Amino acid sequence: MRRYFGFMLFFLIIVSCDKPAVTQDFKIVSLSPAMTEIIFALGAEKNLVGVTTYCDFPDSAKKIYKVGDFSNPSLERILSLKPDLVIVSLPEQMRIKNQLEKFRVNVFTTSPETLEDIYQEIMKLGRIIKQERPADSIVAYMQSNIKPVNRGKKKVKVYVEISARPLITIGGESFLNELIEMAGGENIFSDLKKDYPVISQEQIIAKNPEVIIILHPEKIDRRIGWNKITAIRNKKVYEDLNQDWLMRPGPRLVLGFEQLEKVFE
Repeated sequence: MRRYFGFMLFFLIIVSCDKPAVTQDFKIVSLSPAMTEIIFALGAEKNLVGVTTYCDFPDSAKKIYKVGDFSNPSLERILSLKPDLVIVSLPEQMRIKNQLEKFRVNVFTTSPETLEDIYQEIMKLGRIIKQERPADSIVAYMQSNIKPVNRGKKKVKVYVEISARPLITIGGESFLNELIEMAGGENIFSDLKKDYPVISQEQIIAKNPEVIIILHPEKIDRRIGWNKITAIRNKKVYEDLNQDWLMRPGPRLVLGFEQLEKVFE
């Protein structure tokens, strides 16, 4: 876990530095757990006046006023805070975005499909809150720790499951697909031009993955027909990877990338 300790040291240095941002009366509401993490990493946590119940990292984010959960944030609670900026995640939060714009609230949208999108969003937010240098440092740190792995062998065929009912995986238009490819894996559904497509058990069995990564609590060991899959037969099913490290488009992707490297070794 060399990158874990490296990340924690980096994060502590970033958040503890004296980095004057926009004035403290510039109020931000973040409806994105990843963007909440990024705001802390940028040293602008004092500007956060509202977050969702899913914004749980770092620990101090849990103490910030909650405006609702990720899927159903409260418009009334957000407006009561009189924010100067609200960060929304698309497409999930399109409804609240449209409502906020009717009230002429400034909205920052996050919807990255690639790692480069993530880097650009971090730098854009850094410019808005006058934290350009910390933003550049975060991006440089991520770029230096997330680089293609060349092991000189065929890539491992990987199936990632986000949800069991319905069966949802990652497609070719997800930053997690890119992360898998860079770590030495081959996403068996990369040909699907969506970020998180719904698929069938028959498709999974036919594609016969060598590694299965489960990013939800349900066990899969009793699924009918799955005993034919190479990953099941070789006991290459991983159900204990940190979902936040892999699914939140922020600095902790460095830790998720390390997890994937170890799985694909």
